[in-house]
Amino acid sequence: MTFRCYAHADNTREYIITSDAKRINSYDLIVAFLCPGLVYALGTTLTCYTVIAFLIIWRIVVKLLMVTEETILVIRDVGVQVKTVYLGGRSSSRFIDRSKISDIIINEAITMMHIRVYMAIIVEGEDRMVVVFQHLLPRLNVLLQAYHGARSIIFNEKDISDAPLEFS
Repeated sequence: MTFRCYAHADNTREYIITSDAKRINSYDLIVAFLCPGLVYALGTTLTCYTVIAFLIIWRIVVKLLMVTEETILVIRDVGVQVKTVYLGGRSSSRFIDRSKISDIIINEAITMMHIRVYMAIIVEGEDRMVVVFQHLLPRLNVLLQAYHGARSIIFNEKDISDAPLEFS
């Protein structure tokens, strides 16, 4: 994962997390070798072609839903834009007006197998928090830099992050 911080102006900061995951991985190779094996084992039947089509479509869907980049753009007196970019080029953005932001927090989620640390924005009038970097889940040291920088812009707090412009 690569972390970048851009200070576009005194009142604007952008934090970008980019995934370094390989576009073609071992699962793709397994599917590539499994397809000819199915043709050999099952012959050229409708069942064989249906299974192969399902495997190929399944891998394409998984790849299109793969997140490559997540961004938070913080602008003083305006608000925050949270953006997610997917492998296929599709992106989704959400803007949160400054007047609706009640707090920016770092929290922990505890499951049976993992403890995940995440950054979230508490929005007034909403039941759920907006999780920032929810797909790529960077480490705590990266989250702390984004957290302190975002709070310094939104709530006019002193920035204690000493955020470098590029971090891996």
